[in-house]
Order: sequence, then structure tokens, then C-alpha cells
Amino acid sequence: MTAVFLMSMLFGLACGQAMSFCIPTEYTMHIERRECAYCLTINTTICAGYCMTRDINGKLFLPKYALSQDVCTYRDFIYRTVEIPGCPLHVAPYFSYPVALSCKCGKCNTDYSDCIHEAIKTNYCTKPQKSYLVGFSV
Repeated sequence: MTAVFLMSMLFGLACGQAMSFCIPTEYTMHIERRECAYCLTINTTICAGYCMTRDINGKLFLPKYALSQDVCTYRDFIYRTVEIPGCPLHVAPYFSYPVALSCKCGKCNTDYSDCIHEAIKTNYCTKPQKSYLVGFSV
């Protein structure tokens, strides 16, 4: 019985290390521009989840690049563009946002990700909402 338990534990650890729970997750965001009359509510997908990481005890002796931890980030994504209704002629009414197609655990790439986790101050509409009517890939 002890051997079966030990083998189960080893198998669980091996699978836990190999598998991550970093997947595309549904996310609702609200888009407003100060100059525009309406707000859009958009359903998209973002990368969210858990990545296996280890905290090294000897941090003082390692260079900074060795201390970065893996985060749940985009593997493949596309940008979609929507038109915010009710904008004056002098204001560009278009807003582009990423749609996660697949995700991975890896280093955070500041070229297309915000690598600092901060609470979203407002993720709701303060203006009247319009239905999402116009959208196309860029």
C-alpha cells in the first residue's frame, strides 16, 4: 500500500509540474471615451490562471534575470477593433483590444502585456450603453 501511495504522489507531482492551469478566460470590459456619448460593453478572452513557480532561497546570490517568475500570458492572440458610437467627428471612434486564442506560462512580455498587477479602478459604464454593432479584425 505504501508503494502505491508513493507512486501516486510522484505521479501527481510530475503531472502538476507539467500541467498548468493557464487558459483563455472570458472577460467583460467596458469602453468609454470622454468625448463620446456612449459606453460599449465588450466580451473578450484574456489569459488567466495558475503557473507553477518556485521561490529560490538564495536570492542574494543570483542575478536579477534569474529571479523572474513565470506568469500566465498570451501564446496566440488577435486584435479586434470596435467603433464607439456617439463620438464627435474630430474624435477617432475606434478602439482595439486583444483576444486571447491560446495561453502559456512564460516571462511577461512588456511589448503587449501590462506586467504590473494593479486593481482595475472602474470596470463599469458611467455613460449610457449601446449594443456592440460594428467590429472587425485588424
